[in-house]
Amino acid sequence: MKQRWIQMDVARGVGILIIVFGHGWFAASSPDVIYPLLSAFILPLFFFISGVFFSIQQPFGEMALRKADGLVKPFLVTMLGYVLVRDIIRGQPLLPDIGGVLYASVETLPWQALWYLPHFWVAMLLSWLMLRLMQRLGLSLLTSCLLLTAQLLLGVYFLKSFWHLPVSFGQHSFELPGLPLSLDVILVSSAFFMFGYLLRELLRQHQSSVWTFAIALAVTTCCFLAHPAVMDLAQRRYDHWFWTSIQAVSGVYLCWALSGLMMKLDWLGKVMTYIGQSTLILLIFHGEIQHKSFDFLLRHGWSEVPAATLALVIAVIVPLLIGEVIKRIPLLRALYLPFPVKRKPAPAAPSTSQ
Repeated sequence: MKQRWIQMDVARGVGILIIVFGHGWFAASSPDVIYPLLSAFILPLFFFISGVFFSIQQPFGEMALRKADGLVKPFLVTMLGYVLVRDIIRGQPLLPDIGGVLYASVETLPWQALWYLPHFWVAMLLSWLMLRLMQRLGLSLLTSCLLLTAQLLLGVYFLKSFWHLPVSFGQHSFELPGLPLSLDVILVSSAFFMFGYLLRELLRQHQSSVWTFAIALAVTTCCFLAHPAVMDLAQRRYDHWFWTSIQAVSGVYLCWALSGLMMKLDWLGKVMTYIGQSTLILLIFHGEIQHKSFDFLLRHGWSEVPAATLALVIAVIVPLLIGEVIKRIPLLRALYLPFPVKRKPAPAAPSTSQ
């Protein structure tokens, strides 16, 4: 049983490596192949896997605080620290940038990949409420999945409702960069998250293999060739309600099956588990490190392909080293990692003495 959950960490490791790759030169230079192929499943993968590990047994307030400690705290520490230092160096006004960080939409953040962290938190809050309601109503697995499918389609339908929406405030006009914390995406993101929770028992019983990996790869490839569709929730893109959803499902399973194959090599499984457990640090730091490394190499005479390859390697290794430093310095550990959970002592057994 334990191996099944280790496989989740391996799958998370696969996912974060795909994200690092997708934010580099190779995907940017291939907007018609690599970018749409990866974009359709990478965020659903993280929402789905996190849903597998989710628990609705803890009280709502306790859950909200613990998840904020793990997601919102490192987001605020990184973003507020970054804009503070940057604005002091550049002599820029600080208040607008602080407002952008607190708004937390992709277009208001200097490190755009971090929009995911505060949004993930609010998606968990909604998911807790929805899952508890389903439990209270005694809905079957099939009924629950149908309900989430309807929620997903509703979210797709309204996905662009607040994206670049013209807004007038007094004599000022501007375009709304989505809702705060990307709340306009929450019906889509939380649906994938809750699917992970509902289907986790099926994953416990399922063993991926070379054949299931090959089938998932074939389905993903055929769907992409038949109707290439992009899912980019940060940019409010969900190109087709059916084809994008099929590519998302097959892509998520493809990563799950691949992680099962990786675990057959003990050393590879350990490496990917370590990377999967370092997802947060990689997500925070990989973007700036990769872009700065790539630009530096280009300025020093490297051609694009080798520069992008080395920048990709640097964008994985350096954040992992940063993560090791964070673990060893108490102040950084308190700022970036969740505080240890104090377990309640088990009640003492009643005395049998007369």
